[in-house]
Amino acid sequence: MAHPLQMPPPGRVAVIGAGMAGLACANALRERGLQVIVFEKSRGPGGRVATRLTEHGSFDHGAQYFTAHTHRFEAQVQRWVAAGVAARWPGKLIAFDRRRLIDKPLGPERFVGIGGMHAIGRHLAAPLELLLETKIVRLERRGLLWHLHDEAGKLTAMRGFDAVAVTAPSPQTADLLRDHTPLAAAAAGVNWEPCWTAMLAVSRATGIDYDAAFVNDDPILGWISRDDRKAERERVKGVAERWVLHANPRWSRKYLELTPEAAAHWLARSFSARVGRPVTARNLTGHRWRFATPTRPLKEPFLWDGDRRLGAAGDWCGDPRVEGAFLSGLALADAIAGTAR
Repeated sequence: MAHPLQMPPPGRVAVIGAGMAGLACANALRERGLQVIVFEKSRGPGGRVATRLTEHGSFDHGAQYFTAHTHRFEAQVQRWVAAGVAARWPGKLIAFDRRRLIDKPLGPERFVGIGGMHAIGRHLAAPLELLLETKIVRLERRGLLWHLHDEAGKLTAMRGFDAVAVTAPSPQTADLLRDHTPLAAAAAGVNWEPCWTAMLAVSRATGIDYDAAFVNDDPILGWISRDDRKAERERVKGVAERWVLHANPRWSRKYLELTPEAAAHWLARSFSARVGRPVTARNLTGHRWRFATPTRPLKEPFLWDGDRRLGAAGDWCGDPRVEGAFLSGLALADAIAGTAR
C-alpha cells in the first residue's frame, strides 16, 4: 500500500477539452497505458480545427490550414497524410496590402483535413473514451482523487481521477483551477482576441482566380478563403463557390456583441467591395469565436502542478498555431506520465 501522504502513480486521467491539445494529450497518455476519459462541452471534437456542415456545403470556419515547423509535428502530419485524413494544400495564396495585390511566397507547406478540417479531430478522437456535450464546471479534491462536476450533474457518481489536464481556453482553465493551484494565475493572465466568421455560399461564380488571401488593408476583413477548392470538398447543387470570411481582431473586438446575422452581413459586404465583384449569396451564416487567438501566449509549452496533479495545455501555451496546441498537449502528457516513474 502507498503511504497515506504519498500519491500512487497516475493510472486514471481526466482531460477537459477535445481540441488539438486535449486530443494529443489524451492519445499520448493512452499509448502509455493510462486510462483516459476526455470531456468536451461541444457536439464534436477538434476545437477550432473545425468544419461546419450545412445543406449548402461544408465550411472550415475555424483554423484554415496548418503547417509543420518541428520534426515531431512533421512526423505526426505525415501519419495523418498516410491515414488519409490530411493532404497538402497547394492553393494560390495572396495578400491585399495598401491596396496592392501581393503573391505570398510558398513558405512552409500548408495542410488541410481531407473533406474538412474536422477530419483531424475525428481521427484523433476515434480511439478515445470521449464524452461530448459535457461541460465541466467544477473540480473537487477528495483525498488523493479529483472529482469532476458538470452543469447537468451527470458525473456525480463517476469514480475519481488521479490527475486532471485542462485544455480549454485560458479564462475557462483559470476558472477550473482557481482555489486549487497557483497555476490559475498564470492562465488568467493570458488575453485573447475574438474573431467573427462568415460562411458564404454563392450561386454564381465570382471569377476570382486565387484560393485565399490575407487582407491587411481593410477595416473589417482579415482573411478570405475559398473552401470548395480544398481537398475532396463536396459539390452542392446550386452553389458555385463557398467562402469563409474572417474579420480582423480590431473589428471583431469592437462589434463582439453583434448578432451572427449582422456580423455575417458586414463581412459579406466588405468581401464584395474588397474583391470588386458583386456577390450573389445563396446562404450566409455567421459564427463568433470568442477565444480565437491568444495575444501573448505563455512562454512555457504547458503548466503542471506535480503536487496536486493538475495541468493545463493549449494554443495559449508556447505557440498559438495548430502545431503549438498539439505539441503543448504532448508536453503535458510527458509530464503527467513522468510522475509514474
